[in-house]
Amino acid sequence: MKKNKPIDNTRMKGYIKICPNCGSTDVSVESFNYMVRDICKECGYGSIKESLFIDDLLYFPEIPEADVEKFRKEVIQKKKKVKNKD
Repeated sequence: MKKNKPIDNTRMKGYIKICPNCGSTDVSVESFNYMVRDICKECGYGSIKESLFIDDLLYFPEIPEADVEKFRKEVIQKKKKVKNKD
C-alpha cells in the first residue's frame, strides 16, 4: 500500500499545509457543522474557523513544498525575536 505524503491531501496540488507556530507539516483538519479546525499534531497549536467571524480566523497557510524549510526558519527567527523582547 502506498503511503500518502501530507502534500497529497491538500486542496491545491503542489502546496502543503503548515503550522504557523512550529513549521510542522503534520497537520490535521477537523470539522463540525460550519466550523473547521486545523490542528498541529506536533505542538498542539490549533485554529477555529467560523464562517461568521472572518476577522477572527487563524489560518494554517498552504505553501509550496519547496518553501517548507524557508518557512520553518522564519518561524524560528520570529520566536527568537519574541523571546528577546521579553
